[in-house]
Amino acid sequence: MKPTLPKDVASKRPHLSDIRTLRERARQHIEKGAVTPGYAADRENVVKMLNEALATELVCVLRYKRHYFMATGIHAAPVAAEFLEHATEEMSHADLIAKRIIELRGEPNFSPEGLAARSHAEYIEGDSLNSMIEEDLLPSESRSRVIVK
Repeated sequence: MKPTLPKDVASKRPHLSDIRTLRERARQHIEKGAVTPGYAADRENVVKMLNEALATELVCVLRYKRHYFMATGIHAAPVAAEFLEHATEEMSHADLIAKRIIELRGEPNFSPEGLAARSHAEYIEGDSLNSMIEEDLLPSESRSRVIVK
């Protein structure tokens, strides 16, 4: 059974199928962006968590880029290409997060100061192609010595 509103409340609500009403409501709230009266989340906390996610993505971009440039050896080219692909993907994730922070009227924190502390990922340089692969491409729970021959 579909719940119904009392008649006095239902009569005051505009019909959502009325295009004119939809457009008017959209114009009234466009300046508020994603934060409307119906937004129930704690905006400041959400922006804080998104900035932590942004820091994580940025640390990963930096790690992948270093590994891309530092990968050497006869078998390094395809691995380096994989590092570069991941760096590009992580940067697109960072861009989306920053955009969402702006939509929530926050400020994305791109400051290098404290970046590692805000990040959930570690920046580990790696001293060999094997260690870079283990750090970047394998889930932490399945890291066993990978040997690149």
